[in-house]
Amino acid sequence: MLDNDPVLLDCSAPPSSALAAPSALLMPDAYRSFAFASREDAAIWALDWICIGSHADIPNAGDLLPFTVGDHAVHVQRQTDGTLIGRFNQAQHGGCRTVPLQCQQGTKTPCSFTSCGHSLDRMPLRADEVGSNTPEMYQYLGLRPERLLPVRSATLGPLIFVNLNPLGEEFDHTARTFAQAMPAIADTAWERTGHAFLGFDGNWKLVGQMLAAGSATSVSNAVFTDRMALLQSECDAGDGQQCDEPTTALWTFPNLLILAQPGSLCVALLQPVAINRTRCRLSIFHAAGEEKNGLWLKRLQKKADEIKQVQRAMEAWGTASESASRSGSLPFANQALSAWLSDMVASRFERTLDPTANSLSSITRNLIPIRSMQ
Repeated sequence: MLDNDPVLLDCSAPPSSALAAPSALLMPDAYRSFAFASREDAAIWALDWICIGSHADIPNAGDLLPFTVGDHAVHVQRQTDGTLIGRFNQAQHGGCRTVPLQCQQGTKTPCSFTSCGHSLDRMPLRADEVGSNTPEMYQYLGLRPERLLPVRSATLGPLIFVNLNPLGEEFDHTARTFAQAMPAIADTAWERTGHAFLGFDGNWKLVGQMLAAGSATSVSNAVFTDRMALLQSECDAGDGQQCDEPTTALWTFPNLLILAQPGSLCVALLQPVAINRTRCRLSIFHAAGEEKNGLWLKRLQKKADEIKQVQRAMEAWGTASESASRSGSLPFANQALSAWLSDMVASRFERTLDPTANSLSSITRNLIPIRSMQ
């Protein structure tokens, strides 16, 4: 029986059997187990640099961007000098005397009090719309925001990142690798021309794989590192017609997925809101005046049914109702990409086993191909 209390999970124990050996594939329990998701919260979401949005979300002083990182409710706020400050929210449990039953099931719930780690995030709060001393702002800031537990923040181009670990690695490691993989993200003046929330009925790792692999039958020029996967494929316009430009997919583990074409970026932020559901925050940027908002939205929306079907297959795989799947192959989107993902999860789980490991500098690798997809 699974232990459904993440507080009681022993993070010093060996990884779950759902975690295969490095370079192998994650087993289905990694996509359907509450205990595995709880381990991810401690080993991944609480320790890695997480992309939570863009400067376009909070353009003015006082604007506040909420984001639930795993089970941790944080925010980033724009200061009067234009800089950003990150904090844990003032009301981590929404002011509830006890956490309601619907908030104890591993699913983020709609709630009028959205500053805790159990509720769905609301849109960014604009200071000129809600004011600075309002109940909406109070949920996050309280009366003395300077006393709130700080959260490290960083920016790269138009993107905003946070890291909940005060002793973790500096953002420079991620920024350097990112600049090598996609230098245009920091070198181009991007303008956001579209923003949307898409929900997918699939585990966040599965959604990342399916969106990164796209609909191409083959992927070329694949590069994998200790924190990024870079893939290039022919894109599908969504109406059966092939695009003239190839699409580059850059997945920065764990939650930042960028789909790029010349002059256009689709930034998808993966946010698990349940074991089998992912909220995808989309921002579409353009640099050359050529808007492709409809193209990007159509392309991602058409993956929803496929993701749902694969997630259901993962949940049924190896069970009594689907005993035939025991001898079949696992329903993964792309074998090489899945192997890289297994490496990422394994390295993060191993990090929690070493109390002296405060950074990933010891396992940082240069941006070189370590596997090729034919």
